[in-house]
Amino acid sequence: MPTHRDVPWRRGGRVGRILCISLFSGVVLWLVGCPGRSGPALTDSGRVPPVVEVRDVRVLLAAGTEPVRFHVDGPYTIRTARGESTAQSGRGDWTEVAAGGGLHVGGRLVDEERVEIIPGRGETFELARRKEGQWSPAGRYGGRLTLLARPGGRVLAINSVDVDTYVAGVLTRELYPDFHPEAYRAQAVAARTYALYEMSQKAGREYDVTATEASQVYGGLAQGRSARRAIEAVRYTRGIVCTWSSAGGERLFCTYYSSACGGGTQDVAAVKPVQSIPPLAGGVRCNYCRIARGEAYRWGPVRLGKEDVTRKLVARYPELSELGALGTIEVSRRSPDGRPTRIRLVGVGGRAQEMVAENFRLAVGSRTMRSTHCRIEDAGEEIVLSDGRGFGHGMGLCQWGMEGQARGGRKAAEILKFYYPGAHLTRAY
Repeated sequence: MPTHRDVPWRRGGRVGRILCISLFSGVVLWLVGCPGRSGPALTDSGRVPPVVEVRDVRVLLAAGTEPVRFHVDGPYTIRTARGESTAQSGRGDWTEVAAGGGLHVGGRLVDEERVEIIPGRGETFELARRKEGQWSPAGRYGGRLTLLARPGGRVLAINSVDVDTYVAGVLTRELYPDFHPEAYRAQAVAARTYALYEMSQKAGREYDVTATEASQVYGGLAQGRSARRAIEAVRYTRGIVCTWSSAGGERLFCTYYSSACGGGTQDVAAVKPVQSIPPLAGGVRCNYCRIARGEAYRWGPVRLGKEDVTRKLVARYPELSELGALGTIEVSRRSPDGRPTRIRLVGVGGRAQEMVAENFRLAVGSRTMRSTHCRIEDAGEEIVLSDGRGFGHGMGLCQWGMEGQARGGRKAAEILKFYYPGAHLTRAY
């Protein structure tokens, strides 16, 4: 995720509709603009609601040297960067796309580095990517598909879709189907704010967010057991975002969230090279995530071989190769509640390097070291992680804590203000 910067409000907005599309044995719910109950209970009373310009969010679905393929059931248009358009009938086979001297679409070289696939009104598209010779399961998406050819034979596949359709798709991947409706509503506001914040930072770039945990998990149109709950949450909270009162006025902020904080949240400034702001200053005590399933609340011990740790660190941070083989490791800085925030690595030759503890976690594996809220011990040839608490970076909203509070009767607005202290709930559109 990028660093935090204040975002000025701009004027704009959009209106849309809801379209339900039958798909095989299930139902895909496609939100376009998603009007409905506006969720007046969520907004802060007495505040003048600013309006932010809203455009389609651009989600990176695939990026690599292996091909992707798409399929549209009905009519669609292929449009090139020069503005040339070709109508297609759809209802045919999958169309494979690769890169090399331009884009190869369906085996035909298109002398372009960019093409758009624009489904007809009411149509959706499917996309799959090939990895190690096997096609991934296809996802179904609303909006349009942009394909880009990049150096080295890389293909980028980007889904441009309206914000609320995107948010509903995020909710069905980020939350369990049996989570409380108020938890879904709180997550909808956090996910919408995150998307709008990222969009404001990346307007001049090729995409705004990825479809992975690097941003928010997104697999396309809301479908499955949690689809209706996700749709309701997006409709109820339509246009509501989190803001804070900066010296320059009301501003969006990056609404970070993780699976379980393990007892308390940490300051964003301990993880990101940014200035701390009240909603992300950490220090929120949370016992609500005790209900988390599996090893999301308590985990460990985990034993890591130093040779393997060295290899993973250098793969993610090549500059650490100067240390040579890892000799010793120690915690050099902790948060007020004892969470390691900085790690000191010493190579066998004596060279030392400090790094952010969260970066160390991501390098060794976010599911191996489930959080930095743990005891880190140097045990000779191994590193032992014990007394682990929580799952994720621990900044901002705690998803299992959110669920615990919702089960206890708290409303979405109360939950959001608990995890983002000093935040306001404001209408963006």
